[in-house]
Amino acid sequence: MDGDDELTREIRGLYAAPAGHAYWNELESRIMARVAEVELGWWTELDRWLRPALVAAALLVMAAGVAMFRAHQSDTTAAYEELFAPTPVAGAPMEAAAIQRSPQEPRDNTLRFILTH
Repeated sequence: MDGDDELTREIRGLYAAPAGHAYWNELESRIMARVAEVELGWWTELDRWLRPALVAAALLVMAAGVAMFRAHQSDTTAAYEELFAPTPVAGAPMEAAAIQRSPQEPRDNTLRFILTH
């Protein structure tokens, strides 16, 4: 068994970490120099696309805002047209002047509707 112990000590000696700080400082210097040499890869690509991506995002937000505004405007117009659509009542004459459909002036239409009924 003495041979195994001696062999183990020799192998540990070969694989043991260096004792001096100079080795570790040199190793760190080599690693950091290599890291500084290497191109950043896909980070560089992201950097190139930053401005175009921001412009595209701004355009999409503006387009979504316009679409939402138009949808709201269309819904409002449809609601007022439905509210002020003349409904024929049996035996009652239809007064065309009392109900005017004008989506540009919904407050005026509301007032006319309330005052005539």
